[in-house]
Amino acid sequence: MAKPHWLVLDKKIMLGILTVIVLVLGFYRIGGGYYAKVHVPPEELFASAMEKTLNAGSFRFSMLVKIGDNVISDIKGERMAPDSIHITGTMQDMPVEFIHTGEQTFLKGYWSDNWISLEGNKMAESELFVTEFNPMGNFNFKDVPFIQDLEAEKINGDKCRVLEFQPIVQNELMELSYDDFKYRVWIHPGEKVIKKAHIEATGKNGKKDKLEIIMQMWDFDKQIKVMPPEI
Repeated sequence: MAKPHWLVLDKKIMLGILTVIVLVLGFYRIGGGYYAKVHVPPEELFASAMEKTLNAGSFRFSMLVKIGDNVISDIKGERMAPDSIHITGTMQDMPVEFIHTGEQTFLKGYWSDNWISLEGNKMAESELFVTEFNPMGNFNFKDVPFIQDLEAEKINGDKCRVLEFQPIVQNELMELSYDDFKYRVWIHPGEKVIKKAHIEATGKNGKKDKLEIIMQMWDFDKQIKVMPPEI
């Protein structure tokens, strides 16, 4: 006696449904495990990135600093631990180049087109250039109460996690002049370093004194040499 046609079809359909269910459950388990592995909580990712970024032996960076609508500085630089740094760009609309290494600071373009040698660390430690000479000084915090995880974005082709927070900063100069700091950082999840930062703060005198800093950093722990110029 021939098998009923509907029974054969039902068995095939049931087999297909079971196969789909097994595949879906398998993908769910694999995908869920992968997600748990790569999707580190924002607080943990930020702590790891801060530690690695701040302890980098060397890095290159760019920085744009604005107060209100005025560009205060637009520079590129390279820094090598503990305090050697080379900067080129513009400050207050004037071309400038700084080299600081050891106990000497060399300056060109701000006051003269020729290199000027300044003994000691006074220039590097001055409040006028503290942000440019020490970019990592922007990441000194007393506390970071809450970190928000935003949609990922690409920086130079690398997909980065984007975190936003409003910290209590530990920077006397910035605390004296600004309130309501808001940070947004782009972190490479594999390298666990901060690739970009956007910092905003409200000036004590209102919107006209609003601070904005945009930084990008790369070449962490690469071979970088900062040498004094030939004078």
